[in-house]
Amino acid sequence: MKKKRNSLFYKSICPFVQAKRFVFNRRGDGVHSPYAFHLITRVIRNPYPYDCFRFLAHNHLERARAIKENYGDRAVYRIKTAELVFRLATFHRAENVCLFAHKESILEPYLRATSKVKHLSWYKLEEDFKPKEAVLDLDSSLIVLEDLTEEGMSFYLDCLARQIKAREQEGKDLMLIINTNNPFLRKRKSSLLTKLKPKVSLSLLGLEIFVWRKAITKGNYKVYNK
Repeated sequence: MKKKRNSLFYKSICPFVQAKRFVFNRRGDGVHSPYAFHLITRVIRNPYPYDCFRFLAHNHLERARAIKENYGDRAVYRIKTAELVFRLATFHRAENVCLFAHKESILEPYLRATSKVKHLSWYKLEEDFKPKEAVLDLDSSLIVLEDLTEEGMSFYLDCLARQIKAREQEGKDLMLIINTNNPFLRKRKSSLLTKLKPKVSLSLLGLEIFVWRKAITKGNYKVYNK
């Protein structure tokens, strides 16, 4: 019951948070990183859809409804959010992607639809899901946390920290996308930020984006997104 009340409270304040961000952040004022400014203005707020969005939405609308009914906010079920993840994967030129989600995911077909993604590792959170030692491929440049178990979080957080360090030493980029509509992941957002220390973090309605990249101006930004 407490979790349900917290979720309802979060949803009730979201419109006010968005209104504040629209007033103060909608033009990208205060963003000192050219990379972050481009990401916000040209990707996150890009109003022009890809041609494939119409077909993807038509083909997966029923799946999105089923996911909402079966998993609620533990999963992504909004088509607009899936389209944004598509945009981010395309912009980041993510060839190898790790997706942590349930056995039903609206993000999976959208990630496979982008021409940039060559390989998608989809780790399904079944009831018997257990962390695997070699699950995080060091070649993965994009990791999407749609949902994760308590055990998985404690294990993969250390794996991810090692991966970030290794990629930084090799001069490779990494992007982490977190579903913050998910109450479990939203509660751990601060600890992830402290532990992983991204060069740039962008807080959106429903998503948190962490980026590690060479020659990038550090910053934390609260972004207005429709």
